[in-house]
Amino acid sequence: MNTPSDPIPFSVETIRELAQRRQGAVVWLDDHGVRDWAQFGRAVEVVWQRCASVGAVAGEVIILPGEASFETLAWLFGAAALGLIVAPLRRERWSELQGWKEFIHIDWLVQHDRLERVGAGSSSPIAAALLEELSLRQHPGLILATGGTTGAPKVLLHDLRALLATVSVREGRPRRILPLMRFDHIGGLDMAWRALAGGQVLVAPPLDLAPDAIAATIARHQIEVLPATPSLLNMLLITEATLKHDLSSLRVVPYGAEPMPGGLLERLQLALPQVQFVQRFGTSETGALPVQSSGDGLKLSAAVDGFAWKVVAGELWIKSPARALGYLSGDGRKFAEAGWFQTGDLAEVLSDGTLRVLGRRDELINVGGEKVLPAGVESVLLTHPAVIDCRVMAVPNAVLGQVVGAEIIWRGEERDPIAVKRLLLAHVGGRLPRFHLPTVVRLVESIATTRNFKKSRVNP
Repeated sequence: MNTPSDPIPFSVETIRELAQRRQGAVVWLDDHGVRDWAQFGRAVEVVWQRCASVGAVAGEVIILPGEASFETLAWLFGAAALGLIVAPLRRERWSELQGWKEFIHIDWLVQHDRLERVGAGSSSPIAAALLEELSLRQHPGLILATGGTTGAPKVLLHDLRALLATVSVREGRPRRILPLMRFDHIGGLDMAWRALAGGQVLVAPPLDLAPDAIAATIARHQIEVLPATPSLLNMLLITEATLKHDLSSLRVVPYGAEPMPGGLLERLQLALPQVQFVQRFGTSETGALPVQSSGDGLKLSAAVDGFAWKVVAGELWIKSPARALGYLSGDGRKFAEAGWFQTGDLAEVLSDGTLRVLGRRDELINVGGEKVLPAGVESVLLTHPAVIDCRVMAVPNAVLGQVVGAEIIWRGEERDPIAVKRLLLAHVGGRLPRFHLPTVVRLVESIATTRNFKKSRVNP
């Protein structure tokens, strides 16, 4: 039983209580005006009634819009309150639903604020077992498609109650937060429900997520908190959006989803000296994890609040109370050991007992048997003053199998790739082992990113 000093876990059920308690406090802001908690509570209740009126029942799967919007949050919490399994997915990704039907039955679809019965697809034996486990818990579920940074997305099933319970309800000074990751991504959802639990104000992102549009939104709505990936933050610098717009309202930038190169962090601190840059780390399969910021990589703190980690054969394994039940699309090997998730991240334990995450195992470049992590090479390349951004990847080689290649956004006077390569090798040669040095250098105007603004590791 909670005492007055105990934290209250956030949940679907607490939305109604918070709506009654906070009433006229602002919860959502966009160019059309504000929405308060009373309006949010009514919107969630309306969704619950609409789902119930058409005969939707607990355990059925409902596809929701995945855009970062007030309506998406109302549909998510309203449908979940009825016990449905909510699956937010941006409309641009709805073509993927045809593949989903090969392993799950889709019951409902929300399109243009209309609730339509689908009744298509069939559950595979693996998916049926995971759905049965969720049904026995009598909890609402959450289906997410992973980002697919290095390949095809996987579709996973969460116990939504367990995921939300890792966040505590609290009250404090409301800050304006701009959620750039959409609400079909764990990063966007985690930020959304932390904002809701903490009484913060979510501000609608621009439809066009170009750097200038983002910076203009920050200036117009006096954004204080900007969750972002390092790649997106670098785009703000490259396009000089930080100079064109008044970003003085920014106070906190939680960053994550990919490694932050030390050189980039230094440039960001110079451009935005009033901002506290806070490192975050998590996975689609485990939710957000407790981290300790560091300029030279990701560090996880010791076990906190049911979280634990260990390194097995150089790979990070995580135990989390919010761990997903498994992949509906199959392949449960990463969930094989009870309670643990095998992240695929390579890691090392430091002398102080904390942990540094080095990069993804599936991103490794194999240079004649020597393993190279792209992020480590990129971090060193970015220390050259003429390198604005870069992407390191494997290039096939007849002798070594693979060699290191680098795409460079170069702002130096020299434009010949061979000459630029010589300048780069002269700059980084003493700081990288020989087999880490780029053999192939390409000059580019932009670096490919995923739809969630992570540096793409899929080679063209």
